[in-house]
Amino acid sequence: MLRRIKRTMQIGQLIAGVAGLTFGLLVDLLSGWLQSSQGSQLVPVVIAVFVVALLISIWLWWTKPERIGLAVEHVRTLRNDREKKQNAKQGLVAFVSLYNPSGDSKAQELSIPERQELAQVGQYARLDLLNSNLAPLIDAVVTHASRLEHCWLIGTTSSTSDKAGSFVYIPAIVQYLKQECGVNCEFHYEGYSIPVDDDVSVFERTLELVGQVFEEAGTDKKIAGANMVADFTGGFRSMPLGMILACLDKDRDIQMIGTHYDEYGKWTNNRFPIIFGFEPVFRPK
Repeated sequence: MLRRIKRTMQIGQLIAGVAGLTFGLLVDLLSGWLQSSQGSQLVPVVIAVFVVALLISIWLWWTKPERIGLAVEHVRTLRNDREKKQNAKQGLVAFVSLYNPSGDSKAQELSIPERQELAQVGQYARLDLLNSNLAPLIDAVVTHASRLEHCWLIGTTSSTSDKAGSFVYIPAIVQYLKQECGVNCEFHYEGYSIPVDDDVSVFERTLELVGQVFEEAGTDKKIAGANMVADFTGGFRSMPLGMILACLDKDRDIQMIGTHYDEYGKWTNNRFPIIFGFEPVFRPK
């Protein structure tokens, strides 16, 4: 608590506060002086303090003696069921990457239209989701299963017919999470998609959409920001950037699924969620 107060009470804000306070006193004294001579002796002192505080405040603003810093509140690596239950959230928002089975998966034999057709009707078994790049997403959701009430899955779409995006795979993912992982929550994905036509629009849409989800969680679902987490593991490059910037509020934790890597730099099956809590602060140069 004291650390937060010290960060908040910056010198520029303090001086500006003194200037505002003395200006108010000056107005009161001058008003009284116009009606009587009482308090008129304090007017020069108040004027002097006001002028000095005002000049210092202007100088601090002009020289910009502050910079944006980052206060990391916590970094939690959840490696076992006990830690996951202790840190589980009521709400989760996560990206859905475009499905891609691993090299040794039998789903490699399926054509892209066949994969999409199976996904749309929720037939997840033949897609072999745990042996694909969607395994981290499944980990991200299951991590919070003990408390999870609402889960927003953000997929991708495309304006061209030959690039269907990841949105078509969400029904299969949801069925898998419910039936195989026992995740008992309400899933939201209709209307939560991002067109991937260019990186600029992807970034802007992600920034807007993630902010919208947090607002919806607070107003409609009554989930406080501290009980939400945003997983940025999946998605295209500009999507995690948009999500992280949308979570600058100190009550909006972010999460990624970490792992160890083999000698070729590829993911291993040893995956674990990591939750980061942080907030931007003003610091002297």
